[in-house]
Amino acid sequence: MKKASELVSTLRVAPAILLFLSLASAPSAFGQIGQDAGAQSAAPKVKWQAVIENTSVDVDEVFPAEILALAGTHVQQKAPPRYLGDPNGALGVILVSSIADVNVRVSIKVDRLADESSFEATIPEANQPYEIWPTIRFDTRALARIRESFPTTALFSVSVNGVPAGEQSRAIQVRSVNDVPFAYVTKDRHVLDVSPLFAAFVDENNPYIDRILHEALRVNVVQRFIGYQGSPQDVIREVFAIWNVMQRQGVKYSSITTPSGESRSVMSQHVRFLDEAVQNSQANCVDGTVLFASILYKLGIYPLLVKVPGHMFLGFYTDSQRQQISFLETTMLGEPGLNSSQRSWTFKTVDGYLSSESYRQFVSALDEGQAKFQKTAPQFQAKTPGYLFIDVQAARRAGISAIGRF
Repeated sequence: MKKASELVSTLRVAPAILLFLSLASAPSAFGQIGQDAGAQSAAPKVKWQAVIENTSVDVDEVFPAEILALAGTHVQQKAPPRYLGDPNGALGVILVSSIADVNVRVSIKVDRLADESSFEATIPEANQPYEIWPTIRFDTRALARIRESFPTTALFSVSVNGVPAGEQSRAIQVRSVNDVPFAYVTKDRHVLDVSPLFAAFVDENNPYIDRILHEALRVNVVQRFIGYQGSPQDVIREVFAIWNVMQRQGVKYSSITTPSGESRSVMSQHVRFLDEAVQNSQANCVDGTVLFASILYKLGIYPLLVKVPGHMFLGFYTDSQRQQISFLETTMLGEPGLNSSQRSWTFKTVDGYLSSESYRQFVSALDEGQAKFQKTAPQFQAKTPGYLFIDVQAARRAGISAIGRF
């Protein structure tokens, strides 16, 4: 068990506006628009182009998981001076006007996914690139049900002082809702880490959790769930109760991580929802980690998603003061797992679980998680890119919501 005070950081989650850096950078295609001596009284000359995601990356796809995770975010930071509209906008335009103080209306419609959404603003400066991002009225139920990637079209239209300034259409690839982007490669080849979005798959309200907790009570692993009202060992026991039910369900490690599409600018991974992992008896390292984190967060036990390059494992506090932390390697659920007799066993005494094969394997997974953290602790202390503690409670406070099941 690790002293929480020894950890350099529990979360380096940027609020939503910081998930997308360089929002105010304009493409080189926009320069100064020349003005005649009487330009202020003439009709404005306007140049604009459609943008997907943000101006620092070159993408032609949208991720439903990202849109849904940030849908309820209310950004507190002050936006860049020439950024107008929704801080979490997925679709927008960059616009330059030759005349100041013009009224601009931007409208965007996405076939199959969003009705026309508009935003109006006054552009106070001439010859400066402004980003305008309407709040897109996505059909959230439709987004949550997307299981396969498909192409669609977004139609962008702009009017200036009530006069149409043209339309542009962009082909967009829509990813599966199970695809989670965890890093963007910017146009200047920097890597923008957005892996806190994994916290959106921690779904503490998933109705399947009640079935899991009921099964743990039925086989007498625990007599009740009390979270931090008990001792740290009681917390460990409740985590074991989840482990034991998952082993009884036959959940095993699966290395499936391939997303529904490939991109040169976005790194992403396929992540199963909690009920998908249990029903299919398969979980990769992220699946297993967010599964346990979902149930623990429901119980009031604070989980961490511990991300290292190419892997993720679980961390959780064993006391409400966050002074002690344990780690669990969830990929060991099926190594070797339980036989048919062990899966049907009901514990006869309060402490009967301590001598079980399931508990022995659980302790091994705790030891492995601790060893993995100890091995990577120097990288966490040095804040090495790719090493991240994602505190689920902090992620919620930063505006990353759970993706609900419809």
